[in-house]
Amino acid sequence: MGQAPRRGDGALEITPTLRSQLGLAADESLRLLDSGARTVLLERCGPGTSMALPWDRELVLTANVRAFPLAEVLGLIHGDGKSGFLLFTHGEHQKSVYLHRGEVVFATSNQRVDRLGECLLRAGVISLEQLRETERRFTPPERFGKVLVERGFLTPRELWHGVKYQVEEIVRSLFAYTSGTVHVWEGEVQPDNVVRLSLPTRRLVAEGLQRREELLKFLALLEDPRVELVPVPGAGAHLAGSERALFEAMETEHGFGPMLRKVGLDPLSAARTVQLLRVVGAVKLVRLPPSDEYVGESDLRLHDQDLIRSRVEVGVKLLAELAAPIVAVEGAEALRRRFERTVEEAAQRHPELLGGLRVGRAATLDPEELVRRALELQGEREAQVTTALGELVAYLEFELKNHPAIPEPDRFLNGLEELRAKLAV
Repeated sequence: MGQAPRRGDGALEITPTLRSQLGLAADESLRLLDSGARTVLLERCGPGTSMALPWDRELVLTANVRAFPLAEVLGLIHGDGKSGFLLFTHGEHQKSVYLHRGEVVFATSNQRVDRLGECLLRAGVISLEQLRETERRFTPPERFGKVLVERGFLTPRELWHGVKYQVEEIVRSLFAYTSGTVHVWEGEVQPDNVVRLSLPTRRLVAEGLQRREELLKFLALLEDPRVELVPVPGAGAHLAGSERALFEAMETEHGFGPMLRKVGLDPLSAARTVQLLRVVGAVKLVRLPPSDEYVGESDLRLHDQDLIRSRVEVGVKLLAELAAPIVAVEGAEALRRRFERTVEEAAQRHPELLGGLRVGRAATLDPEELVRRALELQGEREAQVTTALGELVAYLEFELKNHPAIPEPDRFLNGLEELRAKLAV
């Protein structure tokens, strides 16, 4: 390969036989990056690649995630303040993260479960009917978010928050993988989109690890031999990819283990897909007690209610902790008025949870009222609570960081990292 002729753009000329052996498309080529005594490093390039890669940047890191977890890789990039492009691959899964000076600015994924519409549905921002209507109207290469706005389902500002949430969800999902390969190219890389965000990498890593623990708990529930997955008749018409494969497998295999063997998915990816199928009403989980009598979804909702109550209580406590130093230096009433306006603005995106909610003295919220509202939400309630309270937390964090009378806000915020991570579980 080292002797293979090169074209003018630096790519190697490849024989048809070698092209077939390497699985290269007709419009793809290879570029030689490095050649040593025991290794030859090649880079796939060309229009046929499934994701746009920064060919003019230097590939500085390639690692096996089993040996070097993604949390460590992102932590290294963040600690060194590097700018670059991170590509993670695991089988057919491909996810990319764009970074600027160590902070996340964008992310993409080729998984349906990570698409904008599915993320907004899980967060309760749009309904299943609105998602299906948008899918019927959507024609690539048109932007999906643009159609949501044109149909009146989102305002431009709500779309901005939705894209931000989608990027955060893609990054958080990375930490559920225990195998795969990560590549990092160093240098500024402009994402192929109209938004450029600035998201705290360290927080996303902490949230991702906590989210992984929650996913593992859900996986343990799915692997319980008494739990069966039952497809809802007629609910698979709009499904595709891994969602459809799982749905169709459930028609003959109700156990999670046999279903996985039939479709060939890894357990954690399948668990995420099952979570989405539950949100869209395509599958129900039922638990078989020793009497072999079906108990149904209500048996599982008791556990969900405990999780939602815990999530609300953590969020309310975190808001109170963030407000305390501001109240101490300027009094309660001024902050209450500002925070009240913030809650009213957030209520436009989360009306069922925050609409008309009374803000108490010193920017406090009534946890019991929030729990009552949260339990009445449709869809993935935990994600909706996390998103709504996360917006309020972000506002108070911003106030704290920029308050002229608080000299060392970062020291105070560092003390709340554990509480902040619990909200994002």
